[in-house]
This record gives sequence, structure tokens and C-alpha cells, in this order.
Amino acid sequence: MFTQHLKNPRKRRVVLSYAQDWLLVIVMIGVFFAIDVIPPFHREFSLQDKSIMYTYTPKESIPAWTLVLICFLGPIIAIGFIAWYFQRSMHDFHSGVLGLFLALSMVIMLTDVIKITAGRPRPDFLARCQPPLDAQDPPRGLSNYTICSTPIDSYEMKDGYKSFPSGHASFSFAGLGYLAFYLAGKMQLFDERGHTYKCFLFAFPSLAALLVAISRTRDYRHHWQDVFIGGLLGAGCAYFAYRQYYPSLIHVECHNPYSARFGSCSDDPEQQQQQLSAPGATVYTSHEIEDNSITTTASSQLSDDRYKHSYPVR
Repeated sequence: MFTQHLKNPRKRRVVLSYAQDWLLVIVMIGVFFAIDVIPPFHREFSLQDKSIMYTYTPKESIPAWTLVLICFLGPIIAIGFIAWYFQRSMHDFHSGVLGLFLALSMVIMLTDVIKITAGRPRPDFLARCQPPLDAQDPPRGLSNYTICSTPIDSYEMKDGYKSFPSGHASFSFAGLGYLAFYLAGKMQLFDERGHTYKCFLFAFPSLAALLVAISRTRDYRHHWQDVFIGGLLGAGCAYFAYRQYYPSLIHVECHNPYSARFGSCSDDPEQQQQQLSAPGATVYTSHEIEDNSITTTASSQLSDDRYKHSYPVR
């Protein structure tokens, strides 16, 4: 099927128009793996700080592989089911999955950059550090990693300086938050008809993300500020990525993705004729597009009726 798309010049142009988006996703994932090996900043700490005296438990309530299943594979399956069963649209599936990849790749890169830069000790830091029992803070100062009996290049110590922000919280709110926006658009949540069940369906992924974030405080892996900021970062990335490919949730056509960047990729002459004859539809010449006059024309003549049939060129 993908090969057939590439054989058609118009479809090939549509496919290639999204190559830069996928390339950006790959670059951000590459940046994440490249900087993840950099040691975090070693922030000073006090041996009397009770906020870092919690117990260290190697076993996590939600390990990384479970997080990927919940916040990555889960949304992909949900988007695929909706796009194929209800929408019957390959373009909707591609837009939905691309937006999810964009949100997650962006959030893991940003989260890791902040973690390495901030170097905040985790709540279980002293249990990882294992300072001597008779150790004390220097007069008029704080202690640093040299007081620890655990080697600074060990995984426990490197990970111990990566409390802020919470990676689980940011990843879960990016993945499940994106799914919540996707569901809200498909259900037309803000259609002013008062269907309460839509709010519950929208809130379900958000609640799941919140539970993932709370589990990090129960495991003593993060302070509440880490979880709060991580959740905001993830939700922000989710909304940013969603709006790259879908209209605002208050728009009448919020359940449909933006049209393909180079027009319809349909080869059906009848469907193309229906699109051209749609009420309010405007046909632009190649000279108008090359002169960039389409931007001004589209912005001045756009109406909800035309938007229903054809999104403006992006």
C-alpha cells in the first residue's frame, strides 16, 4: 500500500511533505540518547535535609517498560482503532500517530536536558549516597558527593541527581494527554450540547497519567514539585503537538485533521469534483500559490462552511 502511494506523484508529494516532521522526531530522539550519558550536575545537599532521607527501593511501581506500554503503545492502539473503525481514514491515523511521536520525542528530550542541568537530589538520595554515620555538614556550608561511600559514577548516584522534573510524569502526560486531546476532538467535546459522558472519556487518560505521576511520590523517586512541573511540561508538549495536525477543540471541524499539505491525495475524480464544487470552495492557480497570495486570500475568505470541506493550505 505504501509503495502504491509513492508511485502516484501527488501522493508521493504528500508523503514527502511530512518527511521533515518525522526527521525532527528522529533528531529529538537522537539528542535524548546522546545527552542521556552526560553526568548530571552534582548539587550540594545537607545531611539534615529530611526531604532526601526517604528509603531507596530498587523496585518501582511502574517501571519504564510498563510506562511505554501505557503511554505509547496504548495511545497508538486507541488512535488506530478510532481512525480505522470510525473515521476510516489513513490520513487521520497518520496525523494522530505523528502528533503522538512529536509530543513524546519532544518531552523526553526537554525532560532530560532539564534533569541534567538541574541535578536535584531525589527524595531517597541519602540512602543511595550512604554517607558515614558520623558524617556532618561542614561549618557554614553544605555537603557534596565526595562524602558518599557509593561511587559517583554508579547508576544509583547518577540517577539520584535526576529528580527534577519527573520523567514518568512528563512522559505520561505527553502520551496520555495527547490521547485525551485526540478523544476530545473526535467527540467534539465543546459542541455545547451537554453530553457529560464525553467529559468522563476525556478525563480517563488524564486520570491515568495523574496516577502514574502519583506513583513516583509513593516510590520516593520524586518530590511533589518534580511531578507537578513534569506534568505541566508533558501536557504542554501534548497540546503543542496536537495543534500541529488538528484544529482547536472549539472548532466545528475539530474531529477532522488538517487536510494534506499539498491538497487532496485522492485519485477519485468524482470525489475531487465534489471538493471543488463544495459551497464556498475557492480554486487557486499555481501563480497565486507561487506568489504567496493564497495566504492572504485564504485568511480573508475562510468560513466555517468552506473549512468543513477543505482546510487552508499549510
